Amino acid sequence: MTALVAAGAAIAGGALTGVFTLAAAKRQARAAWAAGERQAAAAWEAGRQQAAAAWDAGRLQATARLDMARRTLTEQTLANQRAVRRAAYVTYLSRTDSAQPALTAWQSAIGTADESPRREDDAAAMGAVGEALNVVRLEGPDSETAAAETLRSSLAATATGARHPVVQRAFLGAARAALTPV
Repeated sequence: MTALVAAGAAIAGGALTGVFTLAAAKRQARAAWAAGERQAAAAWEAGRQQAAAAWDAGRLQATARLDMARRTLTEQTLANQRAVRRAAYVTYLSRTDSAQPALTAWQSAIGTADESPRREDDAAAMGAVGEALNVVRLEGPDSETAAAETLRSSLAATATGARHPVVQRAFLGAARAALTPV
């Protein structure tokens, strides 16, 4: 009987040890599961933060590139505008430079046989000045247009010849100011 009691005690002890071992294993499994969930949640949050940071960095980079493109386009537009204005001003100056001698030749020929052809030359030169002035008016700005109109009036038959160089310098100053980048 003692052997039976000893065997029963051994079986009961083994069963009790198995119950405690199973309970400990379940606790370990639950702890491991909870730790895995925490680790997965931390990894998920880290990934979310990394994605958000990458998104923000991408937006900042795109914004910076758009700003650079806008600035470049604005600079190119202003450079093109200055080039067109420069061409208009140069053409206008060239036409006024050609009109000045035509006016002088016509005024010198008054009362001679050359008066009529010189008058036609002056009229043609002033027509070219008028066409070039229209381009200056179109391109502007207003201060350069006003200076150009004053320069044209200095080429009128009634204007004094001494006024032309002064008015021409004024137009040159206004044109240079308009062509200077800001």
